[in-house]
Amino acid sequence: MTEDDSTEHTLGRYLCAAAREMGFSLEPETNSIDAVLGELDRIGDVDALLIIDDAHEIADSGAETALGRFVALRPPRLRIILGTRRTLDINLPRLVVSGEARVIDQDQLRFRSWEVEELFATFYGEPLSPEPAARLTRRTGGWAAGLQLFHLATSKLADCDRQRAVGHLTGHSRLVRAYLARNVLAELPADQRWFMTHTASLELMTPALCDTLLGISDSGRILQQLTERQLFTECDDVGRAFRYHEVLRTYLELALLEANGERETKAWYLRTARVLEEAGEHRHAAHAYAKASDWAAVSRLVRHAASCTVPIGNDDPLITCSEWHTDPWLALALARLRVREGAIAEAEQTYRAARELLDDPEFVARCESERRELLAWLPGASVDARLLQHWLGPLRAALRAPTTGHAATEPRAPKARFVEGMCALSVGDVDSAREAMVEAQAADEPIAAISSRLVVTIVDALRGAMPDPAVVNDLASRCYREGLLWLERVCRGLQELVLMRDLPAEWRADICEEMLAECEKVDDHWGAGLLTFGLALVALHRRDPTAFERFEDAARRFERLDAPVLVVWSRVLGLNPAAPDIVARSKLAAAAAHDVGLHRAEIMALSYATGSDKSRSPTLGELAPMTANQTDPISDAVLPAIGIFCFGGYRLEAFGQIVDLTGLRPQARILLHLLSMTPDLEYHREVLEDALWPGAAHEVACHRLQVAVSSVRGLLGEYGLTLQRSDESYRLAAPGYIFSDVVEFERALSNAAARTDPEAARDRVASLEYALTLYTGDLLQEDGPAEFVASERQRLRSAAASAAVALAEDYVALGDSMNADIAAHRAVDLDPYQDRPWRIMVDIREKAGDMSAAERVRLDHRRVQEELGLVES
Repeated sequence: MTEDDSTEHTLGRYLCAAAREMGFSLEPETNSIDAVLGELDRIGDVDALLIIDDAHEIADSGAETALGRFVALRPPRLRIILGTRRTLDINLPRLVVSGEARVIDQDQLRFRSWEVEELFATFYGEPLSPEPAARLTRRTGGWAAGLQLFHLATSKLADCDRQRAVGHLTGHSRLVRAYLARNVLAELPADQRWFMTHTASLELMTPALCDTLLGISDSGRILQQLTERQLFTECDDVGRAFRYHEVLRTYLELALLEANGERETKAWYLRTARVLEEAGEHRHAAHAYAKASDWAAVSRLVRHAASCTVPIGNDDPLITCSEWHTDPWLALALARLRVREGAIAEAEQTYRAARELLDDPEFVARCESERRELLAWLPGASVDARLLQHWLGPLRAALRAPTTGHAATEPRAPKARFVEGMCALSVGDVDSAREAMVEAQAADEPIAAISSRLVVTIVDALRGAMPDPAVVNDLASRCYREGLLWLERVCRGLQELVLMRDLPAEWRADICEEMLAECEKVDDHWGAGLLTFGLALVALHRRDPTAFERFEDAARRFERLDAPVLVVWSRVLGLNPAAPDIVARSKLAAAAAHDVGLHRAEIMALSYATGSDKSRSPTLGELAPMTANQTDPISDAVLPAIGIFCFGGYRLEAFGQIVDLTGLRPQARILLHLLSMTPDLEYHREVLEDALWPGAAHEVACHRLQVAVSSVRGLLGEYGLTLQRSDESYRLAAPGYIFSDVVEFERALSNAAARTDPEAARDRVASLEYALTLYTGDLLQEDGPAEFVASERQRLRSAAASAAVALAEDYVALGDSMNADIAAHRAVDLDPYQDRPWRIMVDIREKAGDMSAAERVRLDHRRVQEELGLVES
């Protein structure tokens, strides 16, 4: 649509033309909306897709009203895609509520940082490292056209030059300037262009700030109009604060400079800074003072700022100004910035340097107080009472020795709950940690609020949930706005690890390695250690043999940071069950866990050093070689930590040890059995109640279920297993990959069924042999004729019998009569009423010339048929 198409008649003419293009025959005189609707009703079943783009061009016109009527009265199966930069006069809320419409807004269209990485790696074929990709996302606001313009401008550059070019993607770019001038500002009236140019200096805009700066009274109306027109202007959830996309803001700042000259532009920034300072927006005021080159004002803001406040960001001109070396307050701000970068050692040295620049007792005390708070996070520093007074002090102590202590703040306040949750996580109490972190998300302290949300995401991912990368991306964006650069890297690292776990790609692994190098480059040793630990967990989940090397690397990093609790967990999780010296290693790891006081880690380590009777069922170690030909094989070097065996009697194997279930009461044990049949599948509470206590009153069954769930959780918690609740449903969950003989059995049968080509016979045989090795007996045979298992038990037994027949036939085709006879016997044992395995056994004996043996098989088969009444006795 264009602005010339503003009448109903024109819109009706376009709709008629579109309908004829879709193959509908309309009357020649049809040219109004009502006529078009009448003709479509006459046609009847209209199944088509209509696309209308640039619908904002007809806003506030007769065509807009007519379009609203057409959308409301259209035939039910006529689907419409409507592209517009602003909300039109169409009753969208009613259509959305009724399920007839879906709105895809600018936030959903915005690229997140991981999507930018994937765009450049897979579509453009020019990968970007994590930091440039994150910076490009921030600078463009995830704007698709901005990303395309950057690609066009840098496609001929070398890789290193393209990475550097991200830092120069501002309003100075010729392509960006041309696009913004023609497609954004050219559409605006002169007063709105003037407004945007002169408010870009604020960075964060409110109607009151804009009114004060410009000396007008209707800024709120203008900001709302810009937001509605979606002209690179966005507001917060409550509609009080507004921002321009960074690429537009830098373009507007350049336009201001070109229009007014350097002297007047600096004066404007000085005016902006004073307005922001009076409003208490000290961080943005510092930016504006810096652009006005008023370094004395910046120094004054730092001097009067609250403790540890950093009114600057990593991209500010303040970083490169020479005043850092002589102004004590700017030096203090730089030290605080280094803290937020994660460069603890460099920050400590900068605090020392700042302290020497001003011989003032109050200033020296402030520098020394903030410096001492850092000492606890440096290797070798003692944790004394003064350090524990800081709200993060107990957490640092907990990384040296397990503790349940919490920060000296208001009891159970969100910030205190964050520390409690982190302490619980350090000892392996995942359930308590998650509970505390959910409460801690309401903390006013950004580190606590953001980190708690991050930990909840990590815990849910370890339990098998699929985390939303967009949530982590939004947390990273918040970290950037708060100036928490080290936490932003942690968020982006987690985002990459989550994507690498579920969407593995070689370039993602390279990105994670680059992020690790990025941490090391800025001396963020804690970030590097945590990222290495995360890489090891993902490798373990994917059964990558490098997991053990990564855990050892993480252990060495944490040793250098004097964090023995994290060292122990790295060493325990990094135990390799296939290592020849696993017993000795596990005992050493258990001793280290005991010395530190990590009971759960000690039990986990000792489980590798103990053996127990595993009955006649195969162990995980014995099964691993048989999966070589499967679509997702188990490496001998990386065995799953948890194994669930339901065939031939229930058995739970954790870290090479059989879990003793004698402490569970019968109903709790049956609950565990039921959930184990299909791990990670959710069972509704009512299904469980009906299966375990049929006929019991709801209140009674509900209480019994809660008791049983609590009992199972208490027994299995030390092995990392839990019964996870989601709304009214439960499922068995554990960190990492859970081996299930039932799941593996059905997967092996699916693999065999998919290999239909004659040349795939040996691979098919391997899958069938694997499946029958897993089937060591009936499903949960100790539960007898329980209703919840009976039908599934019979189905799986029939599947095993059919698999044995198929295996016998494949061995016959391969000329292996001995194994064919063994498989046929197995099929008869499982289901004697099948005819095919009897015939295979007869044929094998006849071809071998043993006619008497063949006749005995026939007689046995006849007796079975007589039992069924198929032949007369």
